[in-house]
Amino acid sequence: MKKKIAILAAVQIGFMLAWAGYHERVRASAPTFRIPLAPRDPYDVLRGRYFVLNPRDTQLKTGEGDTLLTAATVQTFLRGETYFIGPALIGFCRVGDVHRVCGLQRLEDGTPRDGLWARSRVNIVDEYGLADPGWRVILNMDLDRFFLPEKFELPGAETETGWQLEVSYRPGQPLLPRRLWFQGQPVRIED
Repeated sequence: MKKKIAILAAVQIGFMLAWAGYHERVRASAPTFRIPLAPRDPYDVLRGRYFVLNPRDTQLKTGEGDTLLTAATVQTFLRGETYFIGPALIGFCRVGDVHRVCGLQRLEDGTPRDGLWARSRVNIVDEYGLADPGWRVILNMDLDRFFLPEKFELPGAETETGWQLEVSYRPGQPLLPRRLWFQGQPVRIED
């Protein structure tokens, strides 16, 4: 009985180490690009010291001057439906030094061969009945936070503009956070 438990424990530990090793290899070798972050007030007493990752393009509204995602793209994605909630692929387009959300694709259509497409949870709401019409697109890229060492000093406040997140790209998979940038310079986080 003890031998079976030891084998089971060894298999579980081996699985966890293989999973962690795979993600570390991806972070080290996968292509990367940067996405802009929106300013955020990170204060939270219970969670310890961390940097909140608040991608700029998580809440989009078609027709706004700063949004690259067009109403036509959303309507093509919806295929006649009035809303969508679920997993989908989001496309990124280069804008200067960063990449912004500019496309949507259904998972069943497969990952396009051209461009940068990552998996995300998508919530699309029809706001055409409201005074300010458009499509509201809410994306959950599963980018939450970076935990920071206690003595580390950030080069700027999280409420300032200019923060970016470098992500590892795996076609059709969620983005993996890799490194913070502030005003075009990588942030070195050391103990």
